[in-house]
Amino acid sequence: MTTLLDTRTVTPSDRPDYWAAGIAEHFFSMSLQPPTDHPFAARLTGGHVGPVGVGSIRGVPHRVARTAHLIAATDPDCIVLYLLRQGLCRLEQDGRSCVLGPGDLAFHDTSRPSAFEALDGLDVVVFSIPKWFIPGVERVAGLTSVPLSQHRRPIVSMAVPFLASFAQAAETDRLSEPVSEGLADMLATMVRLLRGDCDEQSLEHESPADVLLGRMRRYALDRLHDPTLGPEQIAQAHFVSTRYVHKLFAASGSGVAAWIREQRMERAAQDLRLATGSSIAHIATRWGYRDAASFSRAFRQAHGRSPRDVRAGW
Repeated sequence: MTTLLDTRTVTPSDRPDYWAAGIAEHFFSMSLQPPTDHPFAARLTGGHVGPVGVGSIRGVPHRVARTAHLIAATDPDCIVLYLLRQGLCRLEQDGRSCVLGPGDLAFHDTSRPSAFEALDGLDVVVFSIPKWFIPGVERVAGLTSVPLSQHRRPIVSMAVPFLASFAQAAETDRLSEPVSEGLADMLATMVRLLRGDCDEQSLEHESPADVLLGRMRRYALDRLHDPTLGPEQIAQAHFVSTRYVHKLFAASGSGVAAWIREQRMERAAQDLRLATGSSIAHIATRWGYRDAASFSRAFRQAHGRSPRDVRAGW
């Protein structure tokens, strides 16, 4: 089991600040209202499964809130899925309020004010899922702070044991990269089923892998000027393995390095024709090459002509 936070490691007076800072590091910023009649105590275990953060929280009654001020300061842009295993808790968001009991599931959106209050001894699993990983995520908005069993009881009855096992697997920290990626994809599909609109057509056309590939490409396009741009950097930025980055790009018909090189060459050729005030060395640097010589070699290999030839209109 991977323990991420444990209030027993600090003095009782330091526990609220320790917990708030730790939750901000692992999930999102929030304000904490600890109990008034006894010391605050809580423990967080878990880890990452692909791009999904998973945490099991056990603790005494307390209240946390995401305010508009905290959201403006920092927002991970995630959907949070709660699975309550023991105790009672109250959720608030979007003018709705509900109380969850053992076995209940509910959503929160980190981008809008919300509150979570443990009313009893707490044991809850928190799944922090990037919005880009859930196509059609805007359709979750109407389900925040609503017990999903009210509307999706058959699906919830199947989802609970899967989510509990998912959390247990995240705590072992021994998952291989392919298993982590497969489990994350399964979770994305489960969220869409819980959302209630996961039909055959949406499963075919709203693949999380396609969404992730698009996000990776936009990330790379914004950083074509960086000579270090490559699969390792893209993987780290999206909390997946380098192998998975290679897999997604290969499935689209082009390797990572080849795709990055193609994008750079297209833009460099355009600059050579239009940005006549820029030197070839400056254009090389603009599109991620350390010097004009390496740029010229790559350009000739890609276009069959030198940068000078293109600039001259040959």
